[in-house]
Amino acid sequence: MHIVHFCGALKGGPLSAIAQWTRQQLAAGHDISLIYSPLRDPLESFQKDMPREVKLIPLEVQREIHPRSDFAAVRRLTRWLNRNRPDILHLHSSKAGAVGRIAARLARIPAIYSTHGVAFLRTDVGPPTRALFYGAEFLLGLIGTVTVACSASELEAMRRIPGRKIAIPNGVNLAELPPPQPKAPHAGLNIVLCGRITAQKNPGLANRVAAASPPHWRWTWLGDGELRDMALAGGRIAVAGWMPRAEVLAQLAAADVMVHTSGWEGMPIAVLEAMSLGLPAVVTNVVGNRDLVVPGKTGFVADGEAGLLQALRSLDSNPDLRRQMGHAARQRVIEEFSLDRLGQTWLALYSEVAARSGRNSRPEQGKDGGTGAHQ
Repeated sequence: MHIVHFCGALKGGPLSAIAQWTRQQLAAGHDISLIYSPLRDPLESFQKDMPREVKLIPLEVQREIHPRSDFAAVRRLTRWLNRNRPDILHLHSSKAGAVGRIAARLARIPAIYSTHGVAFLRTDVGPPTRALFYGAEFLLGLIGTVTVACSASELEAMRRIPGRKIAIPNGVNLAELPPPQPKAPHAGLNIVLCGRITAQKNPGLANRVAAASPPHWRWTWLGDGELRDMALAGGRIAVAGWMPRAEVLAQLAAADVMVHTSGWEGMPIAVLEAMSLGLPAVVTNVVGNRDLVVPGKTGFVADGEAGLLQALRSLDSNPDLRRQMGHAARQRVIEEFSLDRLGQTWLALYSEVAARSGRNSRPEQGKDGGTGAHQ
């Protein structure tokens, strides 16, 4: 098959997910293309994370809603789809989902839309904006594209959106991750946060919890972002910045606990990876987070600053509980979130959707060098 991924913002969880899926799909013998927006993601910002065999295609798409430029993006994408006739267009996140669903309908290309956290769950915008995002998802749902939520709670949040909706959770490639490391006894907690420091990750809440925590607890944020100053305020959280993936995994493995203070989610891959490394996770009670963490078994799901602090204090006072929860967290990932198993689920969905559209022949190569599907 010729599988085309289209993502409006190649950062954080969506980039990790797409990189993992494309490696798996290439290994299965499929042709893979990735359409990206150079306005949001310069090639050098993500190229190192993608397999070299993936064909990279720029398409300018703005982040904010802008009818004139958005319709221009729809026209450009429709022309590309008509020239290249891929078997499946896999859309990632809200903006690419909007532009891509309209273009796919116009070009009669089967499409699948992965939400990665629906925009109407955002907590950094007011009710009118959330209502606008919900209305857009409702109208786009009438197109008939298969929508894939990445957690059961996200699927529940979309229950009134029209169209076929299913849930396929995010996964991790356990073969790429180091095994859990034994930790020498030490005082306090070594706490990590991970990801882009944006409004979604709620660095203000993280900072308040850190400020109220005992002075011998160590806090490190693995990542960076536009709200880094908010994370740094108060001097309790050290911002490590962006670093090679191997170093991120090494620092995760050496920590005692993962804290995730996000205000909204789809399903956070950073928490999945921390759990796979044997860390208990203390997370906010939002969509996606509560699908990963089993309270009292693999970590804690907490409400607000007081709940997060109480959960961390219980882990600080009981190293045996940390080990037990970390072991249970890793087992949960192995049993339910293995990329090997979930990758087969994705490929089966691609085949089903492509077959329903009657796509069973390989078209000629497009003018821009893109390739069609082969079976």
